[in-house]
Amino acid sequence: MLILGIDPGTTRIGWAILKANNKDVYPLDYGCWEISEKKQGQRLEKIAKNLLALIKKYQPEIMMIEKIFFFKNAKTAMSISEAKGVIIYIVQKKRLPYIELTPLEIKQNLVGYGRATKKDVQKTIQCFFSLEKLPKPDDIADALAVALAGFNKTRINKHDRKN
Repeated sequence: MLILGIDPGTTRIGWAILKANNKDVYPLDYGCWEISEKKQGQRLEKIAKNLLALIKKYQPEIMMIEKIFFFKNAKTAMSISEAKGVIIYIVQKKRLPYIELTPLEIKQNLVGYGRATKKDVQKTIQCFFSLEKLPKPDDIADALAVALAGFNKTRINKHDRKN
């Protein structure tokens, strides 16, 4: 199973492709799109093109995306919501199922504590995947985290349905 993890943003979007089977889950590839276009419409178009190319290259079976639920800056919240809308539209158009996870769910799933720090999550990702150093920028670690937490969530749900 190939899993696409997305950490949404407008100028930087973290992405990760995890390969999972019955025994292992590991990163196949990951990165961060730096979106430099000035106008929001151009940024959204660039996000769509990048995502379509990534889906075409890897053909993931499911996407996990971080759910945005609170921002101090309303302008930032609006532009990230627009970017997330484009991302969800593209995966919907490609008939790719997706799961949204809140930061609280991701932290609870990976660290065992919903109020864990960003650094705690990054170190967990580094340790779990045996990475030599923390993935940089943070958006990459966040994409790996949402993909892994989503994988764990689907695995737990499958187990619960069997019992």
